[in-house]
Amino acid sequence: MQPRKRARALLPLALVSAALLWLCPGSAQAQSAAQGQAVFKEKCTACHTIGSGKLVGPDLAGVTTRRPEEWLFRQIKEPQVLIAEKDPVVMELLAASNNVQMVPLGLLDDQIRSVIEYLKSTEGHGPVDAGVPAAYVPTVLVSLLLLVGLTTVGLTAGSRKRIDGNRI
Repeated sequence: MQPRKRARALLPLALVSAALLWLCPGSAQAQSAAQGQAVFKEKCTACHTIGSGKLVGPDLAGVTTRRPEEWLFRQIKEPQVLIAEKDPVVMELLAASNNVQMVPLGLLDDQIRSVIEYLKSTEGHGPVDAGVPAAYVPTVLVSLLLLVGLTTVGLTAGSRKRIDGNRI
């Protein structure tokens, strides 16, 4: 095959590859949300739900739109400090929960950030079961796109039969 024809034949593969590379930066955020989902399931579901109503603690559906990220970080990391500071939101939450305080969970800063990413990823989805790996959906879609693209290229290239370098 002549170099120009070969380059033209590989153009769709190059475009698919470029599109996949462009889409991949979001996978770090999805990975963080998936890690946050695991932490949430292990540490938070005893007291909180996302869209299924109040347990011991408040329902966290929409919390990332109602509260600043910095406040959420502090509430998860050091809830007792916000109580000592008499934070008005915390005082309201305490009153609503019969003064049952959130216990410090001893999470690392990265774990707290990943939980917040997970909470962001649940916005607008209705009730969420903590066991649903919603953060993996973009990765699955990219994988399917890659599979279809490479299969198409393989079938196209494989359908050209040659004998002694000449097309039949």
